[in-house]
Amino acid sequence: MNLIELTHKNDILQTYEIYKHCMFMPTEEKFNKKVEQFLNNNSVKIFACFRHGKIVGVMAVSFIEQKKVEILGIAIDLSARGKGIGSYMIKQVINNYDLLSVYAETDNDAVGFYQKNNFSITEFSEIYDGETVIRYKCELTQFQ
Repeated sequence: MNLIELTHKNDILQTYEIYKHCMFMPTEEKFNKKVEQFLNNNSVKIFACFRHGKIVGVMAVSFIEQKKVEILGIAIDLSARGKGIGSYMIKQVINNYDLLSVYAETDNDAVGFYQKNNFSITEFSEIYDGETVIRYKCELTQFQ
């Protein structure tokens, strides 16, 4: 596997079919706006994981403090899930940038992934569209 930073808009836009799996009610229009926001923010980097020449995973991170990133989104192609690709991407970013902390917020669908990767999990609730939803703060600070 190979992790490559994507810096060109057209390359990033080609990841929609994968990245949409980590978006709430995804549309190509919403994705295009998100890509514009990412590209206009110098603290954000977008990575693609290649396996056998094909993109199988996408991750967007924001460097929020020195040696600390927040995962803004991470998604794996449906046909490649369960093969360690998400874990690989996180480990590569930790090693490549000598990170001390990785942070993410997620929902019930993905909290198990973060637990499996030794993130500490804190549950919280927030109001979204007038309804209370359960969310999770996930942080990894102990790297092996």
